[in-house]
Amino acid sequence: QLKDDSQISLLTRELENIGIRLNRSPPDVGFTRTKGGGLRFNSTVPLPDFDKDACQTILHQYRIFNADVVVREEITGDDFIDVIDGNRKYCKVIYVYNKADMLPLKQVDELARRPNSVVISTKQRL
Repeated sequence: QLKDDSQISLLTRELENIGIRLNRSPPDVGFTRTKGGGLRFNSTVPLPDFDKDACQTILHQYRIFNADVVVREEITGDDFIDVIDGNRKYCKVIYVYNKADMLPLKQVDELARRPNSVVISTKQRL
């Protein structure tokens, strides 16, 4: 665990707060407002953390009382809010660690094995 891991988590949290989701894809949820009929909720997968009541509670907070919702993957309430808002951006990220020549080889190896990570050194042209 590097001390600079806190920078990654801090930046990730800041980007999440402004609606940018890193290394994630949009939730596979169909959401359509309807004129009437209340809430029609269907799921094609088991949902341990999200159910019709949770869906209805979130929709009521947005003053939406009639909607068709189809959930095709396991989601959380926050994922569903992202679907309702519809203004989130989903981006792939590569973490680049510079000045690798200043680190011990073991630490460079650990960084290089992390997902979405690249270790470089411009001084040694690595």
